[in-house]
Amino acid sequence: MTRQPSPKSGSVRTRVTIDGTPDYPAVLDPANRWNGFVSPFFTLDTVRLLSAETVKDAVKYGYDCADTIHVIDGGTDSSGAPRAVVLHVRWMYLEEEGPAQVTSVINPRVEDGLYGIGGWEWAWSISTWDCACSSWYYHETDPCPSCGGERPNGCELAT
Repeated sequence: MTRQPSPKSGSVRTRVTIDGTPDYPAVLDPANRWNGFVSPFFTLDTVRLLSAETVKDAVKYGYDCADTIHVIDGGTDSSGAPRAVVLHVRWMYLEEEGPAQVTSVINPRVEDGLYGIGGWEWAWSISTWDCACSSWYYHETDPCPSCGGERPNGCELAT
């Protein structure tokens, strides 16, 4: 099953999370929501981090309750750019539906090469940061509108 990438519109660079930690740099349209949750897009490097985290969770909690993301590398193309295939496997449905139905190929968006992972399916939220003035803001907000404080280092936005 191949899921087509979503069109880009009104996107912001931010960080997203499921349940607080870890969080990942992402690009998203804040208005594109499913039950209040956002639908982020990630660089291939970030997809690799997300892949490692999903596999770790599946090993820890069991594959019956965790989807996994996989990056399969395929060398480089004729212009020297890295080739990769990104897969999303929904293990909990494997026995009833079979491998082809529980596996999605995630294509990068044509306009920017970003991968949509878990949009309209996972409970992604925009990460927040706490300012020294006791205010909190969504991650893309910098500086603090209340006091001018800067977002902490180590909280890079997606490129």
